[in-house]
Amino acid sequence: MEKIMDSLKRWEHRWLTPKAESFDSPSHGLGIRAKEDIKKGENVLFFGGVIIHKSQIEEYWKIMGHVGAQIDDDFFIVPTSREELKARGVINHSCEPNVGFKSQIQLCVIRDIKAGDEIFVDYSFCESSYPNSFACNCGSDHCRKEITKDDWKIKNIQTKYFAYFSPYLKAKIEKVD
Repeated sequence: MEKIMDSLKRWEHRWLTPKAESFDSPSHGLGIRAKEDIKKGENVLFFGGVIIHKSQIEEYWKIMGHVGAQIDDDFFIVPTSREELKARGVINHSCEPNVGFKSQIQLCVIRDIKAGDEIFVDYSFCESSYPNSFACNCGSDHCRKEITKDDWKIKNIQTKYFAYFSPYLKAKIEKVD
């Protein structure tokens, strides 16, 4: 079994397009930016890692920072190590995102991204369990100023971006509607 576990360490838990790279974002800490132009529809990132129950997520965030994606009311998929984060970066939030969900673990480009641009997702696409709201500093023209666990319920965001919500939140929206 030990040999199997050692061999599993050879393979990464996340995939980042070769057209992007991890970098030190001046406004967000660690981020991801385009090394070259990336066209709408292209895959940017496949998440991987470990599954954490929501009862443990705050403890995880204290150790690793606010990373990962909610995949169910009770579960998150999160990176396994800081090394993984440094190697593949963190998709930060913007109220004017340039990537969205194509599947539960897959992010794709929703509008063309130019080389040098930071890659952003709107956290409302995948999160519904923040313990506390927090200030948004994205600076976009449509900035909500505050990120909350209920942002996924905002109708104009649903109307504009429903196709890019995670399957988890799409199902919640359809259940409510």
